[in-house]
Amino acid sequence: MASANRVDTGACRNPSLNIRPDLARAANAITGAQADDELVGPRGDWWWTGKCPAECPGFDKAAGVLRSLPLPDTRNFTRQSVLDYFDNTWTQTEVLFASLQTTDAFIRQPYHQLRHPMMFYYGHPAVLYINKFRVGGLLTDGINQFFEQLFETGVDEMSWDDLSRGRDDWPPVREVTEYRRKAYAVVRDVILNHPALDKAEVGWDDPAWAVFMGFEHERIHIETSSVLIRELPLTSVRKPEFWPDYHPSSRNASAPVPTQGVDFPVNNLVPVAGEKVVLGKDIAYPSFGWDNEYGTKEINVTSFRATQFKVTNGEFLKFVKSGGYSNPKYWSTEGWGWKTFRNVKWPTFWMPDGPQGLHRYKLRVLFDAIDMRWDWPVDANYHEARAFAAWRTEVDGAAVHYRLITEAEHNLLRNTRDRVDAHLHMQPGSVAAAAAAAEPDRRPAANERASPDLALELAGTNATVRCKETGAGGFNVQLAHSSQNPVTELPPSEKGFYDTFGSAWEWAEDHYAAFPGFKVHPFYEDFSAPCFAGKHQLILGGSFISTGQLASKFARYQFRPHFFQHATFRLVVPDTDLSLYDAARYGPANPVTPFFETSCMDSAPPHVGDGPCCSKSRRQAFTPTLVEEAASTKAKLEAAQVAYESDAILAQYLSLHYGPVERVYPELAKETGIIAAALDFPAKLAECLSSWAERCGVLPAEGEAAAPAAAASGSGRALDLGCAVGRSSFELGRRFAEVVGVDISKTFIEVAAKIRDNGRMDYECAVEGEITERLTAALPAAAAAAAGRCRFLHGDATSLPASGATAPGSFDAVLAANLLDRVPEPAACLAQIKAALKPGGVALLTSPFSWLEQYTDRSNWMGGRYVDGLPRRSGEALKAAAAELGFEVLEEGAMPLIIREHGRKYQLINAHKLVLRLKQA
Repeated sequence: MASANRVDTGACRNPSLNIRPDLARAANAITGAQADDELVGPRGDWWWTGKCPAECPGFDKAAGVLRSLPLPDTRNFTRQSVLDYFDNTWTQTEVLFASLQTTDAFIRQPYHQLRHPMMFYYGHPAVLYINKFRVGGLLTDGINQFFEQLFETGVDEMSWDDLSRGRDDWPPVREVTEYRRKAYAVVRDVILNHPALDKAEVGWDDPAWAVFMGFEHERIHIETSSVLIRELPLTSVRKPEFWPDYHPSSRNASAPVPTQGVDFPVNNLVPVAGEKVVLGKDIAYPSFGWDNEYGTKEINVTSFRATQFKVTNGEFLKFVKSGGYSNPKYWSTEGWGWKTFRNVKWPTFWMPDGPQGLHRYKLRVLFDAIDMRWDWPVDANYHEARAFAAWRTEVDGAAVHYRLITEAEHNLLRNTRDRVDAHLHMQPGSVAAAAAAAEPDRRPAANERASPDLALELAGTNATVRCKETGAGGFNVQLAHSSQNPVTELPPSEKGFYDTFGSAWEWAEDHYAAFPGFKVHPFYEDFSAPCFAGKHQLILGGSFISTGQLASKFARYQFRPHFFQHATFRLVVPDTDLSLYDAARYGPANPVTPFFETSCMDSAPPHVGDGPCCSKSRRQAFTPTLVEEAASTKAKLEAAQVAYESDAILAQYLSLHYGPVERVYPELAKETGIIAAALDFPAKLAECLSSWAERCGVLPAEGEAAAPAAAASGSGRALDLGCAVGRSSFELGRRFAEVVGVDISKTFIEVAAKIRDNGRMDYECAVEGEITERLTAALPAAAAAAAGRCRFLHGDATSLPASGATAPGSFDAVLAANLLDRVPEPAACLAQIKAALKPGGVALLTSPFSWLEQYTDRSNWMGGRYVDGLPRRSGEALKAAAAELGFEVLEEGAMPLIIREHGRKYQLINAHKLVLRLKQA
């Protein structure tokens, strides 16, 4: 194999999907003799390392294709039935990989550079059988140590830009084929002869569990490899012999401009009553399951509405045409980053069939491009699904955010028999109830007759037909077709929902997480646990190519939100009592996101995700109700009060306010520039506010002869919100007749009053470790003379008393220094400043905008987060909020300050400064 065969298409939007398929084939037609002619067109007999397709179990003679067998029942099997399932699995892999044309298709790096080339996935399933059989004690030795390391571990990229560098030294296809031939013989021998399969029932703890694990692992890679093949250029693939056909509708003519109700259905929201759902598979259930399926979790689902169909290509076209891919407000921050990085403008498997803006598209299926199927579910990743949901919320003028489904909600869409907790809903006299009664020593949850699983019942030959007697089937799974199907074609569930299984997976809001009772299986320790980190989204229900355990009602798979996996989505709207929320704040212009419980919340340690929705108690992603807002505000006010009550914090504030500068900052007192500007911060605040009050006519000019009395006794009233230990209040008292200082800390208020009454207060200033030095916080003479004009009140800066000293409209000037990011509701604080001021009054606001959820819920941050996909800076948000309240900006800039923690550690803060004037009525 020559490295020159390797093609790197770069990190960009899939280039194979941006050219008409007929032009692509013509431009790159394979002509003339090639070194790897045996990899062009139909495969020769050398290719089949197990049974050839026509002799393989599961071969559909009428159609001439290989379809999937049902998932094995691990308490009702023979060696021959196990061998048949293995042959069906093994040969399906080889039929799929027979689609790859030339060596280049095997070693070409995927366009996104997030996965290995196809060569890895050709060898990987065979290697896993050998490695896991050794781990499980079924084998002593391997076949080829180099291959069993090279093909052992796949890729789970950490981000959409975590690009793989690839490798150039993949072995030739023939060598990997020969390894597969040897591996097939080894696995076949284990199935036919190893005593581990002598048991009547194989379970979690049995060595033979590794046999069934190997089957289902290979079937995972049949499905994931099919996506990678779908992403390859059309010149690299062809539909192989023996592979099932696409759905018959793929051959129908398609309207270039679709009409809703004709080319794709109206997708109505169907109501679903809330109820308890018990998730998790019983450890004794007689079929193979991955470790993440086991355990138990109860979720009380509230009522909701969901779209009866999965979202179609026709519906999604509206989002594309409306500019959904170019408007960041619909996207999460991560989603917009992915979209921008990939330069995405339409779904990845849509192929433009004309100039951009015409919106004519072909649809890329596994091996071909076909006319767009507007009534098939759209292939999208989680980012695209969430963006569509945000767009639909806006288009519909909804007061409640649309979202995707949860794992528990998905169970409520299904037929009762297809729920994971079907054993809890058996009707008296039913077949399920009779089956449970017939085996009283077996838990109903572990009885496949009391809680049937479609994967055990359905083969590819009968999957799409619903059995009248049992209710099984009616789903496009098990390779009944090799594409999706029209969303209206197959029978709906009891509640009216279509394709609850098959056709395309459904993205869920749940992160991939462990159920209570989860334990890692020792044969495959890194299958699930590494993904329990709040970075992977669940996908549910399977797709057309989901076979074996992938088609099980218990299946729980996951992918990163930027990944593509024959997956789509349906929309959900929770039933919401809007009277529980702040009507002045929320509505169609600002929809609520009610709390909903996901299966990832409060997983047992150490398998706890770190995403924002992984706990019932951490609700940053949800809109608080009025009751929750009140409780949160109270808790945060209490937290703020406690935070400022310690002796260490008190000493820091006394040193900031009173110094003395030459003692507190001995090495900084002679500095210039920002250091000099940062010293004596509280006095400079008062000077700035007084100066602007004078300029605006609120205060008479200092030293004016016309107003000697005012100069002596001050003029007007000033409010110091968040006054701390009072220095700024005292400095304001030099110019104002009355100053009211308010702070949430009782200790600060008591200290400020003590300094007012005594003119000084001794305190211990930290030097190093336990060492302190005794300093004196003393008022400067000029401020001391006016100290009697100051009064200090304990209170909440967002809700001042409406009478007495803080009566509305009674202040000429307000100072709020470094306060906004330490109150529960900054907007309420700003409104309080307005309420306190007289018309024409002046306010000085400073803040470093150090937002912390300890003090302010994220939803209340005034900036400092992404809004509509774009960064919302706090300064801009503050000015916008002030303008809405009738303020005009007089000055914007910065005011630095230095806080001493101890003799060798200082915090230099460059606070944002905003001077405002309340406009005259």
